[in-house]
Amino acid sequence: MGAVETGRRIRATPVAVFLVAAGVSVALSASVASGPVILDGRWGILAELALWGLLWVAAVAATRRLPTRLALGMVLGAGLALRLAALAGPPVTSDDLYRYAWDARVQAAGINPYLHPPASEELAGLRESWLWPSETGCAEIDRPPGCTRINRPAAPTIYPPLAQSWFAVVAAVGPDNARHTTWQVAGLATEVGVLALLPVALGRWGGDRRWSALYALCPAPVVEIVQNGHVDGLAILLVLGALCVVAPTGRSAQAHLVSRAPSWRHFGAGALIGAAAMVKLYPAVVLPALVAVGIGRRLPVLARACAGALAVAVVAYLPHVLEVGWRVLGYLPGYLEEEDYAEGGRFLIATALGLPPVAGGALSLIAVVGVGGWVLVRRPSPPVGAAVLLGALLLATSPVQTWYGVALLAVATLAGRPWWAAVVVAAYPYYFAVILDHPHAVGLGRIAYGTALVVVVASVASSSRTLLPSTSPRRPASPGSATMG
Repeated sequence: MGAVETGRRIRATPVAVFLVAAGVSVALSASVASGPVILDGRWGILAELALWGLLWVAAVAATRRLPTRLALGMVLGAGLALRLAALAGPPVTSDDLYRYAWDARVQAAGINPYLHPPASEELAGLRESWLWPSETGCAEIDRPPGCTRINRPAAPTIYPPLAQSWFAVVAAVGPDNARHTTWQVAGLATEVGVLALLPVALGRWGGDRRWSALYALCPAPVVEIVQNGHVDGLAILLVLGALCVVAPTGRSAQAHLVSRAPSWRHFGAGALIGAAAMVKLYPAVVLPALVAVGIGRRLPVLARACAGALAVAVVAYLPHVLEVGWRVLGYLPGYLEEEDYAEGGRFLIATALGLPPVAGGALSLIAVVGVGGWVLVRRPSPPVGAAVLLGALLLATSPVQTWYGVALLAVATLAGRPWWAAVVVAAYPYYFAVILDHPHAVGLGRIAYGTALVVVVASVASSSRTLLPSTSPRRPASPGSATMG
């Protein structure tokens, strides 16, 4: 009897920790969503997110001490509550969804979204009071007369074709008077899909389904995908779908090294990653991770996956190319210049070594290519390979945008590699410093991303020591036992 009571007390402690951490996190989610925008709330918003982050760590740790079924139910319930709370107000730290709404409006008028920037006279007849407020409306949002909520109104859209299709569908399905809520609910829909898919994918890869907490309770997907309505949520769902397609069909998590997956699965997974890249371009880097499916078949597997991705890209881009030609690139060249990638200044870790910007950019590119080569040669499981590739890309390019890291968090969750969350967290102080025009923004970015790199390297080294092979006959490595990532 005493042992039973002790067991109950032991279980009650992590449950209590989880409930307190999750409850306060839900309150913080609502507080951030209903609070001032970043230019008004400034560093106070980051302080709220930091507190939420500490509670996230506590809640994830608590789930590790609970039975899987109980933990999973609590995680999914709390994850949904966090996302519903994020609907409490308009976007706080990003205005991208206003561009989504405009691109959808342009398409609804039968105009190709790549043809004209929002401020062009050709589109003046499509303007309405939400996206193009009156003088009074502009004053209410602290902007000068003649303002628009759309960022970079003089620049053409940057979003790829499947993102444009998603915008059109969301606008067609959503009510006209919902405005920002329509796009937040669209983000919520993709997040519900991710929350439902993660435990299934973890189970198929032989992982611990309790790792779902790492993604479900993190502030980043709640704020970026739901509260800010970023379309990256759709790309994440497609990437996870691709990793499910190539997941082992046997009972063992080691089956990915001994199974002969049908060719259509390679092509299908590649097509899903290609579709994700047609929403946001960066998921394309995940393709090499698929070579782990099968033994001694790197090039055929990679060729089929690339063929699937290329087929989707051609189908998505061809109608636009035929109509507008190279203008289909939209603002992409301008974005690379604006973000200082063209000159190499954005590669914060490499340039911190004292290298000139161009040399720093070249070194960063070599590093990413080298990591890709490691994945091709060593063939970790696709979830691990995807985490390594996305993590290397983000560390090398050190983007200011906080929402790019959410995809990394999703695949790191599937891989059971929590240390990659450090890269996701690193973007936040950098982003706030840039948006708030801090004089030492670059230095803060270098410290943040440099710290994340140290955390990842130290964690990988520690994990590698734990997983050193014994003198027993070598067995196929499981998805959780690759020596890198």
